[in-house]
Amino acid sequence: MLDLDSQIQLLSRIQFLTRFSSNLVQISGREGAGKTWLAQRYLEQWAGNSNQALLLCHPSQTDSQHRSIILKQLAAKAVFNEQDPLQQSVERFFVGDRINLLLVVDDAHLLSAALIAELWALVQKAQTQPGWQINVLLFSQSGRLDKCLSRVSHGQGLAPLELDITDLTAQEVQTFVEVIFASDRLDAQERRSLKDKAVASLPTPGALMQLQQMEPTNMAGSSSRKISPMALLVVLLTLVAAGASYLFFSGDEPAELATDQSESEQGLEILPEPVLSTGRFDEQALQEPTELPESVSQDKPVSDDTQLLLPPVSKEGLTVGRSDDSQRVVVPSDVVDAMLTEQEQGGTGEQAIAMRPDVDAALTEVLEEAAEPESSPAPVQSTPREEPEVIAPVATIPQPTVRSRVPGVELKTIDRRHYALQLAALKSMSAANQFITEYEIAQIATIYETRRNDEPWFIIITGDYPDMISARKAETRLPQKLQSVQPWVKSYAQIHREIDRVK
Repeated sequence: MLDLDSQIQLLSRIQFLTRFSSNLVQISGREGAGKTWLAQRYLEQWAGNSNQALLLCHPSQTDSQHRSIILKQLAAKAVFNEQDPLQQSVERFFVGDRINLLLVVDDAHLLSAALIAELWALVQKAQTQPGWQINVLLFSQSGRLDKCLSRVSHGQGLAPLELDITDLTAQEVQTFVEVIFASDRLDAQERRSLKDKAVASLPTPGALMQLQQMEPTNMAGSSSRKISPMALLVVLLTLVAAGASYLFFSGDEPAELATDQSESEQGLEILPEPVLSTGRFDEQALQEPTELPESVSQDKPVSDDTQLLLPPVSKEGLTVGRSDDSQRVVVPSDVVDAMLTEQEQGGTGEQAIAMRPDVDAALTEVLEEAAEPESSPAPVQSTPREEPEVIAPVATIPQPTVRSRVPGVELKTIDRRHYALQLAALKSMSAANQFITEYEIAQIATIYETRRNDEPWFIIITGDYPDMISARKAETRLPQKLQSVQPWVKSYAQIHREIDRVK
């Protein structure tokens, strides 16, 4: 977590304005100024013990949904009509009680004029009601709320307060880049290049974070380098020379040799395989010479066209260390690659096997043999020998890397009014698993997938808390090592929306 001087000054000023009085404060800044981060940071570290509610606005939400989200956080078990104005519902909730409410709205420029008027009326009511203190913080883009706030406060003698989120200074930009990209293990040249890009970009946190998503040509040591024209010309000339040599030598082949090969292919028969069904080599068959059919002349060469066929599926016997007499299927490498690709995409590998009927049949046969009762008689060996066994080497199917599944369906069943602690947001499932292993949180952590700027992100969360205060208390009970990553409180309503982005 990085606290810059300009951000600390802004948060401190907001805290001063909301400590002893009721105000509606507009905090505005350009796109990428860090409004969302400042809103959540203020709730986590600067808000005190007030009864808090956080509203993350979305273009598709209605006024009723906005009221419902706010009121459910202020009083989780209260009964209300989401069509009623906010002031009416709050008066019903806290009859005769002293209250201290803090309402934080992110992307407030998406609110309707009617709901902004309700928030302003709520603050006005608190200023005249003894024992009431209500503060509303509206984080918005610059200039988007000025006209609406001016209209709702016209003629009342009071106006909402306004604070600006300033751009980062040159020193803060350098500090931001050094801290945020410290874990990328960049060399001196890459660091200089990164600082040059930071100077040329907008001095906002959002623009600086985009540097991490650029093509890592010189930052991450990308292997995609330009091929020099000379090297490309040499490769092209080599291929042309190889093709010319092949055509030259193939054109000089005698016609008689081609005729002899054709005749030998017509008379070629399948030779018996010197392998027993138990998986051992038939030593007698190996020692005795195999006679060719009469139709095949041994003086003529025999062409081998086995490479034109699909790779054979072989069943071989025992391997070293196995205690049963079951057989094992040696699957061709192309089928194994297809199985691994399907499993990486969330499948089981069965579709890849079904594309090869010969492999499927061999697997079925072996499984049926393995399912037979153990009392079945063992095969009789024809000529037992005292010499050591020759064990046939058997190729095994490589096991795919286990990929954690994202439990989006399970998380959608949790109440939208509840909260969780966000521990990290990473750009790959392997990085998320590494984070969980490093902090030893496999028993409490959950991963779900979302999309940001059309790119996959994997979010690590923990907990299911009925309100924001319970979530913050749970944060203090986390291991000290895990608290160092500064977990964020996030509503399950926001989590559900992020999961829906994957659809």
